[in-house]
Amino acid sequence: MELLKTAVVLTVKNEARLLRPNLLYHLGLGIDRVFVYFDHTTDNGPETIADLKNVQAQNSVSAEQYSDLPFLKKFWSNAEEHHTARQCLNTYDALQQCKQEGIDWLVSLDADELFITRNKGQQTLTDFFNAEITENYDVIRLPTLEMVNRKMAYQNVMAEETLFKKQKNFKSRFDRIYRKLYNPYTKKHITTSYWLGHTMGKAAINVHSDLIPFNVHRYQKHNGDKPREKKAGNILHYHLYDFEDFLKKYRNFKNRSITYLSGNQINSLKSLWIKLVNDPQHDKASLKNYYKKNIHYNKKELARLHKTRVFNILKRKEEAVVQITKPKEVLRD
Repeated sequence: MELLKTAVVLTVKNEARLLRPNLLYHLGLGIDRVFVYFDHTTDNGPETIADLKNVQAQNSVSAEQYSDLPFLKKFWSNAEEHHTARQCLNTYDALQQCKQEGIDWLVSLDADELFITRNKGQQTLTDFFNAEITENYDVIRLPTLEMVNRKMAYQNVMAEETLFKKQKNFKSRFDRIYRKLYNPYTKKHITTSYWLGHTMGKAAINVHSDLIPFNVHRYQKHNGDKPREKKAGNILHYHLYDFEDFLKKYRNFKNRSITYLSGNQINSLKSLWIKLVNDPQHDKASLKNYYKKNIHYNKKELARLHKTRVFNILKRKEEAVVQITKPKEVLRD
């Protein structure tokens, strides 16, 4: 039986700390090809991966490259303003290269995300992307698991951290987990979910299907039809994994649009942290203290992940976290 070939595509900006571990993990997992698009990168990210085989690196494609394709107008017409529009163009470009190279599945990710076939137990890429799946599905939707940041600083977070949040919402109100995050401008606390990143997940795209991006999370048929989808596997999201990543992320966002590509306003927490990190009134020491008190998981916050909201005594009905060691194992080997 002929083995199916797989690839990963990433659009990155100033992700030198994560990029090489990310690629080493996916190559170690058995991914055949990695396409990296640098999007206005100013750090040494390109140099950190220059020696890796089966990796193709280039800058983001220009809007003009696909401006003759009306079905991509949403992206090329917004490419200057929205980084997610450029990311969708890059994914489409990688899809065309996959078709030329005989690659069967393409997984579209960010640099702070890793693909896993299972969050418990083991499953090979061959079993995950089998012939039956390839014949019957256009898209495999990969739900997100969000990392629990237990350290203020990591050397190699993907090889060190193994604790991940399983889900944002819980059936029982007693199992729900909230955090109070301080707004230094209003002098008030914001009550929010313990889950701070996106919940829309990412996707593996069947290269043989006639698909185009709808956004960075979803895909559609070229003719607008809904694709055949299956939910399996996961994305591990290393969101705001330590203080330096917090600074980098919101400095990157300084000059980005205040709306998403959809036209919706960015959420209030994102707006707050963009303002905070780029405010000259807040030095690095004060920002570090803010991260420690509001985003980092101390012993008390960690304990709350395992107990209900009722006096923090009763055991939870639904697990909030899961231990995942696969990245650590692959990167160690």
